[in-house]
Amino acid sequence: MRRLPGGRLLAVARPFAQGAVRSPVLLVLTALVPGAWAASAFFFLALTGSAVGTFWCVFGVAVPSLVVFPRPLCRAVRSLAGRWTGREIPDSYRPLVPVTRMATRYWWNGYDYQRFRWISLLHRWILTRVYDPAAWRDMLWILVAPVTAGAAAAAPLALVAAGAAAAAARPETTPLPEEARVPAAVLSTALGVLLLPLGWRAAVLVARRLLGPSLLVRSTTRIAVLVQGRADLTHAQEAELRRIERDLHDGAQARLVSIGLSLSAAERLLGEDQAEVRALLRQTRENSLAALRELRELTQGIVPPVLVERGLVDAIRALALDAPLRTSVRSTLERRLETPIESSLYFTTAELVANAVKHSHGSAIDITIDRTRGGVAIAVTDDGRGGARIGAGSGLAGLTTRLRAFDGVLRIDSPPGGPTRATVEVPCASS
Repeated sequence: MRRLPGGRLLAVARPFAQGAVRSPVLLVLTALVPGAWAASAFFFLALTGSAVGTFWCVFGVAVPSLVVFPRPLCRAVRSLAGRWTGREIPDSYRPLVPVTRMATRYWWNGYDYQRFRWISLLHRWILTRVYDPAAWRDMLWILVAPVTAGAAAAAPLALVAAGAAAAAARPETTPLPEEARVPAAVLSTALGVLLLPLGWRAAVLVARRLLGPSLLVRSTTRIAVLVQGRADLTHAQEAELRRIERDLHDGAQARLVSIGLSLSAAERLLGEDQAEVRALLRQTRENSLAALRELRELTQGIVPPVLVERGLVDAIRALALDAPLRTSVRSTLERRLETPIESSLYFTTAELVANAVKHSHGSAIDITIDRTRGGVAIAVTDDGRGGARIGAGSGLAGLTTRLRAFDGVLRIDSPPGGPTRATVEVPCASS
């Protein structure tokens, strides 16, 4: 029989060890509150000896516990599930309104006015757990989890425990015959061990379904993101139009007016002072060349011709050729994208390169363009000093606004000392 190497053996045993640890943790989290209710019921039944008195006593324990415990327990389940699976379970709690003192000297907490600040804070704490739909989903989880997620996590443990109990039981204390007791114990234990990697995953699936945002919340959030993205895009377009108008007014238009004045002056001096006429014509030619240069720069700021004619990859390569730092471009993108997405990705990349040149104090920039499963990703990496952050006055916040219109994201990995890696991802399809 061939023996497995140590590393491969650990890889095979790891899922079972994870299940042996994670299943009990989920079982404790899902059964904590119902277990406290059951313990209080036995306690009050022994204390009062009356079923009616026990009911009211347990009711007095259950209702406050449904207000106090669901949120921290559900946050713990979300955190563990996200850490174990690599996929976070987002919550949908309503944001807390800061307690503010009004001109009337009363404190406003988002729900009501109170005379004292501590009472307003207490009311806000209670009312967020009464009026927030996500809080009711947490309460539903507390009630449903023991028979869903808890049962899924407990099933493998129960099979292992039953097998161990059957193996350790005395022959006279078990109904199974002696020849069937050991095989039944081995089968139960083996089945429980095999199910260990599946039990906690099934419990996490139930948690993701019950503790994640509801369809209504996801739809509302999606609508709000689209509305905000449309507003941001409108503001960006308005600012771009104003920039173009300002550049035309202050640059090319002023130079064209100067050309007209110079030609008028040359026309008046045509038969009088030939040297002055030559000087005016020379100045006119220089102004025309400057106006042409400014118009080219302005049109390149709108849409570069190479982007329209050759696509995103060649446009970024042309951008790399003009960069003052040593810049390399690698691409696995084979087909062109939709024109608006190409334009947004190009200008985003140009801004990232400009930031790297201006702020990184590095010597080289590496740009990679990759096709992902659902879109395209562009990574701009420099060997500079690092420390870049979104919203730190670096202009990166504006890039996130531009990308939000296409459901794109910008991630910055820039530890102090470098290197800085800015990754842009946009979901799209090839054209």
